[in-house]
Amino acid sequence: MFTEFAESWLADAVRGQDRDRFIAAMFCPETRRAGVFAVAAFHAEIATVRERVGDPQVGHIRLLWWRDALERAHAEEDAEAAPLLRLLAGLRDWPELRPHLIALVDAHAGILDEPPLADAEAARRRIAGIATPLSEANAVAMGLPDWTEHAEMARNAALGHGLTVLLRGTASALRRGRSPWAADLGDPRARADLARSVADVAEAAIAAAIAWHPPRRAFPLIVPALLARQHLRRLRRAGDEPLDGRFAAPSRVTLGLLLDWLRCRR
Repeated sequence: MFTEFAESWLADAVRGQDRDRFIAAMFCPETRRAGVFAVAAFHAEIATVRERVGDPQVGHIRLLWWRDALERAHAEEDAEAAPLLRLLAGLRDWPELRPHLIALVDAHAGILDEPPLADAEAARRRIAGIATPLSEANAVAMGLPDWTEHAEMARNAALGHGLTVLLRGTASALRRGRSPWAADLGDPRARADLARSVADVAEAAIAAAIAWHPPRRAFPLIVPALLARQHLRRLRRAGDEPLDGRFAAPSRVTLGLLLDWLRCRR
């Protein structure tokens, strides 16, 4: 069982690590938010391994530790587990959730040794591999009994959002001297061409997700994609310049987002 303190701690962590999924959780029933926060916090933890380590082998060791821990964890009282893992293991849907989290770890382990991304298609392939287990884990955490009916919608939403996050992270990656792209980002035209092509793929995925017109209970699955659409519009207004400060502005809960929710069928 989640204590009020644990849920508050998770909410604060996710608000700082993954604002889009924090906002998505606010559209979930209150009884389901802790699970969505836990999945988002877990993903933020493993998704940043690549950024935090200089040696891919160290990254593989860290991800293998998480994989082994997921396979061993069986209850929230497991004293040997990390605090986040104990929280995950305490969720009512833990048996159904665990295989999707293991698949998510495997997806991130699979990209640790990859070279910088050559183009939009390479980015699409990378993010698609992560989008499937991530969207499935979120659907289980949200308690959607019919989540497989929304699987394609959720994958497209996660793909569009993930590509947008990848693009938005370009500026901070360059500041760390570790560009995710093979293109010469010192050339403004090359930057714009790259951003334009990646944004095209992201927008197509988001449009495909929105076209499903999900019921209200499944709406949180596409909220991150709807927020990504805000950023892509800013990117277009900035002439597809991914280093423009407007592209890095925080996501906002807009009237349009609330109207999208109200228009969902019950």
